[in-house]
Amino acid sequence: MFRVHSVAPALTLVALTAVAALGACHHPPPHHPGEEYLEAIRFEGNKAISSKNLQEGLALMRAEKQGAAPDPYLVTVDGERVKGMYLRHGYLEIDVHSRVERHGDAAVVIYKIEEGPLSTTRVVINGLPDKDKDLSVDDVRKKLPLVDGKPFNYELYDQAKEPLIGVVQDAGYAHASLDSRVIADRANHQAVVELTYDTGPKCHFGSVDVVGVPDELRDAVIARLAIQKGQQFSTSAIAQTQRNLYDMRRFSTVRVLPDKTDGEEVNVKISLAQSAPHEVSVGGGFGMDPATYEVRGRFGYNVTGWPTPLTDFDLDLRPAYAMLRDNTGYEPRIRALGKFTRIDLFRPFMAGEVEGGYNYLVYEAFTSFGPRARLALKSPIFTPRLTAAVGWEFQYLGFRRISPLIDPTLEHDLHLDQTERLGEYTQAVALDLRDNPLETTQGLYTEVRVSEGGPYAAGGLSFLQVTPEARGYLPIFGNVIAARVRAGGIFGDVPPSERYYSGGSTSQRGFSERRLSPTVSGDVMGTFTSIPFGGARLFETNFEVRREVTKIRGMGLGGVAFLDGGDVTESTAQLNLGHLHWAAGLGARLFTLVGAVRLDFGYRLNRTGPTEPEPGSHFAFHLSIGEAY
Repeated sequence: MFRVHSVAPALTLVALTAVAALGACHHPPPHHPGEEYLEAIRFEGNKAISSKNLQEGLALMRAEKQGAAPDPYLVTVDGERVKGMYLRHGYLEIDVHSRVERHGDAAVVIYKIEEGPLSTTRVVINGLPDKDKDLSVDDVRKKLPLVDGKPFNYELYDQAKEPLIGVVQDAGYAHASLDSRVIADRANHQAVVELTYDTGPKCHFGSVDVVGVPDELRDAVIARLAIQKGQQFSTSAIAQTQRNLYDMRRFSTVRVLPDKTDGEEVNVKISLAQSAPHEVSVGGGFGMDPATYEVRGRFGYNVTGWPTPLTDFDLDLRPAYAMLRDNTGYEPRIRALGKFTRIDLFRPFMAGEVEGGYNYLVYEAFTSFGPRARLALKSPIFTPRLTAAVGWEFQYLGFRRISPLIDPTLEHDLHLDQTERLGEYTQAVALDLRDNPLETTQGLYTEVRVSEGGPYAAGGLSFLQVTPEARGYLPIFGNVIAARVRAGGIFGDVPPSERYYSGGSTSQRGFSERRLSPTVSGDVMGTFTSIPFGGARLFETNFEVRREVTKIRGMGLGGVAFLDGGDVTESTAQLNLGHLHWAAGLGARLFTLVGAVRLDFGYRLNRTGPTEPEPGSHFAFHLSIGEAY
């Protein structure tokens, strides 16, 4: 069986989205004399919620757009919708009155709002078992993001209902139920959140029956179960088991079904359905970078369970044909990589990789070409959120088409006058505490990467490279505050392929891609040109405020404001953290099925003189997919 995927270019996706958005805009039909029509919807007395926000979702908005008369029933229904919006924001004493004013054929629907005071929160919890070390009132309160004496919010209350029952079930109470309600205490202007539990008996897991698994995978499946006979019942163990089995990439369906009919013992049935072992992806597109314009192709092939049941094979072929932006000719590009991945190597969740391939790549200062190989071992440590990886990499690269701006002395200093035999050992440790790696709203991510190159790793250059990074995310009043800091240093010999570059959509957005770097400038064929060649020290810092503003055809549309700083230098002495390159800017995000389509505009705030990277340039635009970090 095969699965075939087509990869659409990002620019095409953006164009289709723009057409869809434009298609949503239209003008109301003309009005005929004698026919009543809804001219406007207005609000009186609203202070806590804007009229624009109150209008969103009203059924009468459609009548207004179509030029139709207001339906009396919908006038009443929308009044309840407005009231419901205030209730969700904690205004439990809200009162809404509607009226229709007519001026000739035009009708105006007016909602008079008496907001009343914002209710504060009081939480009452009943029914929890006494003296259970696995469950306390504090455990339940941690799942409810409402604080006694602080403003009440219905949305936070609704979102907490599932975690509120989950925390009790995770403590072993498989039959637990929750009766939750909000009582308006108008005398004290309070919203009383009453949580009444019926926990039932404390339970443990009974038999675990796995069906649908082939014999050659059964041992690996059993080793990934987070459920054992006699273990205290836990919904989190059920969810973790499902994630562990999906992560094997062998099953299209994983159903973990607890049977709660036998009192204190909960038997579990796990039903698996194998997925198609072969997957093919084909795509192409057009792109550009500071050095070239290029036409790109891509072919990918993946087969799971080959050549052994726990081994996967991936082939990634990316040919391209590039036109050099300095008008000096055309260049082919190719990246061809084949990789074998062995899951559950030595123990569950440990993966080993063997990779080999060939690269022919065009950069601003030179073209590199040659084979590469990599061995890697990756495993979680104690928890899936903490992972470690070790490996060995080897590249044998030649260099051609070296820029005429790079004189023989600089060419020698950059090791471009010889073939690069790069052998290095690599280590990495990452801690991922984010709520969602793709669209993060809160959490922390930290990572440290270290490489050692030298003759002991079959390399011709001896160096130590250290690159730490930290990211943080915090939700505040509907916004997400995101920050990142990244540093790097190469000590000893500096291989051309390992040099640091900054600038672009994921680093310093005041610069074009890779343009924040040590640079050589001069005249090339009558044109003043600046060529980045990379550095040995790097520092980047980013700060941005993200907010979803509205929706277009079901897709979220958001905006960001950001401040980026950074620099890349040849030495530590040249890296001045008090005098970084700074850029501020704004961006838009369209949240699609393939990720956030991102358009950013960055404006450089300082260091734009003739001796700086990308001299004279004050701003840059970036179109990409996925968040910056």
